[in-house]
Amino acid sequence: MTLEIPTPSTIARRFAAALLANPVTASDGSQVVLDANAPGSVEQVLGGAFSMEMTGVYRYARDWCLELMVTTATPNGLLPQHAVQWGVPRIAAQSAIGNVLVAGTLPTVVPIGQAVTIDGSVNWTVTAETTLVAGTTVSMPVMAATSGSVGNLAAGTALTAVTPIAGVTSVVVDGSGLAGGAAIEAADSWRARIIDEIRNPPGGGTPDDYVKWAKAAGAAYVNVVGGWLGVGTVGVIVAMAGRVAPTAAQISAIQAYIDDPSRKIVRANATVIPATIVSKTIVLSIDPDTLTARAAVEQAVSSFYGGTGLGAELYLSQLSDAISSVAGETSHLIISPTDNEQLAPNQLTVLGGVAWQAAS
Repeated sequence: MTLEIPTPSTIARRFAAALLANPVTASDGSQVVLDANAPGSVEQVLGGAFSMEMTGVYRYARDWCLELMVTTATPNGLLPQHAVQWGVPRIAAQSAIGNVLVAGTLPTVVPIGQAVTIDGSVNWTVTAETTLVAGTTVSMPVMAATSGSVGNLAAGTALTAVTPIAGVTSVVVDGSGLAGGAAIEAADSWRARIIDEIRNPPGGGTPDDYVKWAKAAGAAYVNVVGGWLGVGTVGVIVAMAGRVAPTAAQISAIQAYIDDPSRKIVRANATVIPATIVSKTIVLSIDPDTLTARAAVEQAVSSFYGGTGLGAELYLSQLSDAISSVAGETSHLIISPTDNEQLAPNQLTVLGGVAWQAAS
């Protein structure tokens, strides 16, 4: 039960009542009743000051009691201590990683640390020495020098070397793009991982262990499938925040995290697999059919698909419920899909769009 914090006026009334109930003896032996209800009296001023101070004490005590629980602790309070206790550090801001395609006319070796850039505001540095043969194009791994989403780049983005590399004619982001750059982990995500650790302690290689490891390495959606490549194997299917498939570099990073010797407890051979993002277009009619209603329904349908996980079963009744939840919607008809849909274990859905049909 939540304890109610008394208001300053309630505390002031209690203060006044306590003074009235406890008269003091004056120096001449007479009994004096102190009345904090008397307007402008010293007692009334003291009562006001006391009530304001005690309100602060109540709130301070409440806030620190809340910090004792992981569910209500804050990043500036005791959440970091809870994280230390349960061994769940906050995921630091991440730098984008990926590969660039380098073409040149002369044989050369690009060293680790070589920087490339677009306009000089952000640099990406080479993370593995790369040998370039004249007249060829090779893939070269890079990492943003600055953490956060600023380091993410779309496929095909042209870069230039900060320090010229003899013979190199072009540096272009490969087809996977540079991805994974993100701000420090959000407090709610951090708290959820701590709670998950409490509820699902390490189990020697259980599915929960793989989910925790993959999320700690940056995955947002995880599905663990036993026997993925045969007996004694595990498939760890992952998708990233925003319901997007991971790049090859992100897959490698998650795989390396799971394969770290510190996590080589009793477990099967695990392979990290990128999710396949499935775009769903639904055919629908609604009544009343207005632009406002269409926008609201499309948002509701997008949220429905956005709330499903890897390998989920998409229930037609839940899709219908999502549409019915829109304010002002009177009726609707879902023309497609016509039944529940079971996703493959490696599939994650997003809404591709709504094809509208006039209500009959």
